Amino acid sequence: MHSMEAEFRHARLQAFIHLKVKHPRLQEIDDTLMQAMRGHRIYTLLPLYGASGVGKSTVLKHVAERCRAEETDPACVPVVEVQASPEDIGASARLDYYRQILDQLRTRSVAVNDRVKHLSLLAHPGKKSSDPAEWLDMREAVVYAFALLRVKGVFVDEAQHLMSVDTPHKPTSQLDWLKALTNRTNVLHVLAGNFDLYDFCHLHGQAGRRMRDLYFPRYHFDNAAECEAFIGALRSLLEHVPSKSMYRAYSRTGAGLASGAWDALACSPIGWSKRWTPSASKGEPP
Repeated sequence: MHSMEAEFRHARLQAFIHLKVKHPRLQEIDDTLMQAMRGHRIYTLLPLYGASGVGKSTVLKHVAERCRAEETDPACVPVVEVQASPEDIGASARLDYYRQILDQLRTRSVAVNDRVKHLSLLAHPGKKSSDPAEWLDMREAVVYAFALLRVKGVFVDEAQHLMSVDTPHKPTSQLDWLKALTNRTNVLHVLAGNFDLYDFCHLHGQAGRRMRDLYFPRYHFDNAAECEAFIGALRSLLEHVPSKSMYRAYSRTGAGLASGAWDALACSPIGWSKRWTPSASKGEPP
């Protein structure tokens, strides 16, 4: 009996963690990204900035799922997702980008797999190379795969790491590389990251002409409509909280917000609240 009860609580907690809560800020960004993916545009780079926890990763996953669900041609891959790593900067970040793209697309096409299976830099993930021919092979394979599978967009999360440079390269080298790649392929690159990404993307004006900025703001405590929207989203979480203790904690938070006691939680994002839940269920601090 105890085992069944524990399994039930665990299942409810997992359901809550994966719950998708719609709130106005996320919906606005979602709609903008979907419009960029569907429509005609003059830009190929779309940096998405915002503080940690506002929902950048969440909205990227939502839009990627919708694009795949709407695609009726099985031979087309509408979106490829890339997770940039803080361990890779400059040339290493480019190589990691190529590898992630090709590892995903080679499973969707025999032709792509045949093109890349003998690439030394792809076959040996730990390998580094200064041979220009090997780097060109990786780049050309990505361009080929984009065209063959008609990729419309690449979503890069934590993209500030992709844009970091290593010495002795110029600060603009990563931006120049990505601009050249997107100009050639016309594949929209959505770059989600923190405010360091904004600085990287505005190092020179030429790239700005192929770019559109998108800011994902927090809710503001001094705006009544935004307070109401935030509290509404928080209350929708309350309906799915998996335990009484967490419900009471969320209720106290919601009551505090409703009464105007924002302080530390004044602009806290919805994602912060959901990430706090697994820790709270174990009696840990957020």
